[in-house]
Amino acid sequence: MIFLHLIKMQHFRIFIGTLLFLLIPGILVSSCETSRGEIIPYVKVDEYFLIYSDLYDLGVLGTKFVSGGVNGIVLYRESDISFRAFDRTCTLWPEHNAAVIDDTLSLKCPECGSIYLPSLDGSPISGPAEYPLIEYHTSVQGDVLHIFN
Repeated sequence: MIFLHLIKMQHFRIFIGTLLFLLIPGILVSSCETSRGEIIPYVKVDEYFLIYSDLYDLGVLGTKFVSGGVNGIVLYRESDISFRAFDRTCTLWPEHNAAVIDDTLSLKCPECGSIYLPSLDGSPISGPAEYPLIEYHTSVQGDVLHIFN
C-alpha cells in the first residue's frame, strides 16, 4: 500500500515538474511582452533608393523621411555610405499612429513628447517611451541603398 502511494507521489512530482517546465517560460515571455505595451505591426519593407539622385539632399548625420514601414521610414546617414533606417512609429502608443517628426538632430513624437536619437540606435532620451524605434536593415551596393526587413 505504501509502495503504491510512493509510486503515485513520484508520478505527481513528474507531472508538476513537467507542468512548471512548460508554463514558466510562457509566463515569463508574456509578462515581458505586456510591459512593452502594444506591438508595432509587422509590414513588409523592401525599398530601394539611388544614393546620388534620390538622397542627394541627405547629408552626413542628417535625416530624411521616406515612404515605407508602418508610418513611414526615417533615414539617418552615419557616413557617406552608411545608413540606418527606422520606422517612424512611436514605441509608447503605436496605436495612435503618430509618426515622429524632425526635432533638430533628434526625432520627437507629437503625441507623447518622447524624443529619440537616430544616432543612438533610435533609443528614447526623454519622455515616457522606453523602447527604441523599430530599425530596418540597410545595405549599400554601388550607389543603391536597400532598406528591408
